Amino acid sequence: MNMIRFSVLLSFFLANTAFAVTGFVKGSVQYVRVHDGDIYTTWKPPKFWFTLNGVTSAGSCPTWHGNILFSMESDTAYSMVLAAQMASKEIAVHYDDSKLHTDGNYCKGVYVTSGNPPPLH
Repeated sequence: MNMIRFSVLLSFFLANTAFAVTGFVKGSVQYVRVHDGDIYTTWKPPKFWFTLNGVTSAGSCPTWHGNILFSMESDTAYSMVLAAQMASKEIAVHYDDSKLHTDGNYCKGVYVTSGNPPPLH
């Protein structure tokens, strides 16, 4: 009986990790949001989120108003995303759909790259 339980737990673990998708998407920054950390403690800065125009799929990452919502937790990334938005330039986002933010299970951006155009790897 213990072997059956172990097998079931092992298959559940493998099933959850075997389908993780990593990849790159790029686009111009559509929205950027920061929250009041006293009210939304799971989004306390330096955590922020952003969306890219026209990026509607990235693995199993969930969408917000039709576009993928990426969360990050870096003042430097925040500066890069804002600068790209203000300059109307594209950025590339590396994502891993197994790395999720705790509030809403949105995908975390692993890193962002700027350039003209930004490379997708």
